[in-house]
Amino acid sequence: MSRPSVFCDLTQATFGAPVRHGAWELRTALPAEMPALAALRGLAFRGGGEDGDRFDARCLHLWIENRALCPGMPLATVRMQLHPAGDLAQGYTAQFFDLGALAQAPGPALELGRLCVHPDHQTPDTMRLIWAGLTRVVDATGAARLIGCTSFAGNDPAVFGAALALLAARHLGPEGLRPGARVAGALDFTDRGVQLPGPEALAQLPPLLRAYLSLGGWVGHDLVIDRDLGTCHVFTCVEIATMPEARKRLLRALAGGG
Repeated sequence: MSRPSVFCDLTQATFGAPVRHGAWELRTALPAEMPALAALRGLAFRGGGEDGDRFDARCLHLWIENRALCPGMPLATVRMQLHPAGDLAQGYTAQFFDLGALAQAPGPALELGRLCVHPDHQTPDTMRLIWAGLTRVVDATGAARLIGCTSFAGNDPAVFGAALALLAARHLGPEGLRPGARVAGALDFTDRGVQLPGPEALAQLPPLLRAYLSLGGWVGHDLVIDRDLGTCHVFTCVEIATMPEARKRLLRALAGGG
C-alpha cells in the first residue's frame, strides 16, 4: 500500500517577527492581503490583472513593503512550500518535472515560487530582504535545499540559446538527481552536445537564475514551455550545504539571526 502524500505547513510562527531595514519591512502576508499579492504577481507575470492558483493555500507568502514610499503596498513577494524528505509530489514544480529521484535525497526541501519585485521598485534592498527572509525560513525548518522553476521570458527557446548553452556546459546538476520533464513539448537543451556559450550568454540569463547559480545552484536538462505564463521553465536547485558561508552569514545578519 502506498504512503499518502503529505506536505509540511509553514506558518507565521515559522518566520517570526517582521524584519526591518530602514523604511523597508519584511514579514509574512496575512490572508486578507492575498489580493494585493495577486495583483503584484499579475503585474509581474501577466502584464496586469491578478495571478493565483491552487498552490497558494499551501504556501507561506512573504510581503516586502517600504513604509515611507508605499505604505500598505507590497513591492516584492515570494511563496514557499516545505516538502518533507521523500515527497516532492505536492508542489507547483512537480506539475512540470519528475522529482522522484530528487525526493530520495536526505532532508526536507523548500520550494520557491512566484518570486517577483514591482517593476518600479527593483532595488538591491528588495532582493536582499527576500534572500534574508528565505534564509530565516531555511534555518527555522532545517531545509536541505531550495527547489523551483526559474523562468525565461517568452516561449521561443531560440531567443536565449546562448544561455542554454552556458547552463549545459557549466551548471547541470548531478545526473542521477536531475529531474526530467513530465509534460509534452519540453526541450532537452543538452541533446546537441556541449556547445561553447556565446558572449551574450550571461546577459540572457534571468537575474533570479544568475542569483541561484551564484549560490552554487544547478539546473536540470529540460526546458518546459509554459504558454499560460508566456515563459519557459528550467528546474533549479540550490543545496544549502554548498552555499558560500560568507553569503549565509550576511543574510542571517540581515534577517536578525546573528
